[in-house]
Formats: sequence, C-alpha cells, structure tokens
Amino acid sequence: MEKAQKFVCRSIPFFLLVFFYSCVVDEKKVECPECDCPVADETYDNGIIFPDKAEKLYGNYENRRVGLIQDYEDAFDEEKGGKQGQNQSAENDDESDGGKFKVARYVSYDYEDLKKYLAYIENEAKLSGEELSTMRFYFANYANEQKFEDGRPVLHPRQNSIMMSPTVKRDSEDYIFYTTDGIDGKRKIVLLDNDFKRRQGEEQPDPKSEASLLPDFLSASSPTLMFAPPRSTTKNEGSSHP
Repeated sequence: MEKAQKFVCRSIPFFLLVFFYSCVVDEKKVECPECDCPVADETYDNGIIFPDKAEKLYGNYENRRVGLIQDYEDAFDEEKGGKQGQNQSAENDDESDGGKFKVARYVSYDYEDLKKYLAYIENEAKLSGEELSTMRFYFANYANEQKFEDGRPVLHPRQNSIMMSPTVKRDSEDYIFYTTDGIDGKRKIVLLDNDFKRRQGEEQPDPKSEASLLPDFLSASSPTLMFAPPRSTTKNEGSSHP
C-alpha cells in the first residue's frame, strides 16, 4: 500500500506536465479555427527579388520609358500653350518648375485598406460559389480632365495608374468579372473580356440589377434604385508619385 502511494505521488508531476503541454499545443493550433488564413512561410521566395535587381528594373524604366512619356507630355503642354496640367495635386506639383508634368514612378495603397479589399473580393467570389484564380494589375492613364463624370476631382490628370482586378477560371482561361444578384436571389458573377466589356455569349444578368448597372458604376450621384446594384471587383485610385 505504501509503495502504491509513493508511485501515485511521483506520477502526479509527470501527468501535470503532460496535461499542461497538451493545453499549450492545443491553444497554438486553434489560432484561427474558422478562417483559411495562409500560414507564413519563412522560406517563401516566389517572385521575390533583392534590392540590387529591383534597382536595375527601376533604372530600366527610367532609361527606356520615363523620357518618352516626359517628352510627350511636355510637347502636349507646349501645343496647348503650357496651360495644361497646371492644376495637378500638390504631391505632383513643384513651384520651382511652374507645375511641370512629372512622370509617375509608383502607385501606393494603404496597407489596411488593401487587406479589406482582398477580403471583399474573396467574399464576393465565395458568395457566388467561385474561387479566385489570379489577380491582374492593369496599366491605366487618367484623362486630361479636372473632374470625373460624377463630379469628383481627378487628383492626377494625365498620370499613369494601375487597376487591380481578380479573375476566375472558365475553360482554362482567366476572366475578370463583377457580381450581381440573380433572379433566384443568389449572387452570381458576370464575366468580362480583357477590356472590361461583357464577354460575348455571357448570360444576361437579372434585368432588375442590369437596370442599375450604368447609374451605379458610372455615377455616384445617381439616385439609388430599389434593387441591389451590381458590385465591381476592380480597384483603382491609389496615390501616384513621381
């Protein structure tokens, strides 16, 4: 009996240690039980380049593109009497050169806002029963205008920009898209060609949603219709910097 008591007493610390360790392991496992959070991989190197290569690529753009764009815009200003492009935003303006056009070298987005955008497009795909396949970055250029069609100011007239748009796969091809509510009330995607025009042969959206497509996509000042408008998945309006 005495030996049994000694065995139990000596075993208690061991069992407590095992119990404590298992609890710690379980807590680490269940950090995000209801989401598909990607796990950080310290060995990830897909497309990662070092600063020396980035410097060369940046220099290539400087040597092979910036001068051409600058010459084109300068010639445009001279043709119009040097009065165009004078009302650009402060970050693209320089009093020392009288507001001379400056070629954009990069576009920046708020990091937290980007995370919200990724969550938004993933949710739109999920609600439509789809899976995102790629993320496209389109080259774009703002018109030589001071205001958009909806009256909002153009912060970077004539400047290059980018547009981000996710894709889904159809018949081994990737397509950009927007989403809308179908007749059955379920979310569905509408496929677009590379130029953002609706893909030929694509099924027509619900007429109720289609009626609100142009007003809601092209003019934020349009009256709100009683039907849920389509939802675009393309993002633009970052901050251009020379």
